[in-house]
Amino acid sequence: MAALSNCTGNVYVLPNITDAACGAPISGNITSAFDSCCKGNSPVKYENDCGIYCLAQEQTVDELTKCLEQKSGTYSIFCNNRGNATATAAATTTKATSTGTSTGTSAASTSSGAAVANQPISKTGLGVIAMMFCSTLMGIVA
Repeated sequence: MAALSNCTGNVYVLPNITDAACGAPISGNITSAFDSCCKGNSPVKYENDCGIYCLAQEQTVDELTKCLEQKSGTYSIFCNNRGNATATAAATTTKATSTGTSTGTSAASTSSGAAVANQPISKTGLGVIAMMFCSTLMGIVA
């Protein structure tokens, strides 16, 4: 695992991934959980080896999340798509570096007066919440 000082809040932003994927900060046995749960592709480390992700190939995002949570015992898993989404592209096995920027799209219904039901969650907002959680946890532990 990378030194804590090398890790930033960008670990909660998957690096340029538009396909359905899930990631987590590297801690405990999360790497072996990813090795076990990622069907059809290899997990990829990113952000100075502070985070790890894989595409939801041959399974839904919900199935991947459930497997990762059960195998790792952690609930720090985050995903970039709806629970029933699956990956459509092949995963890369090279290391990626996150820049902390991302874009998201959502499909709007063509019927008049309809609301968009599946809007993406702000990854920046998720990162801020995660950092607040970590800060609180560190305050309790210290």
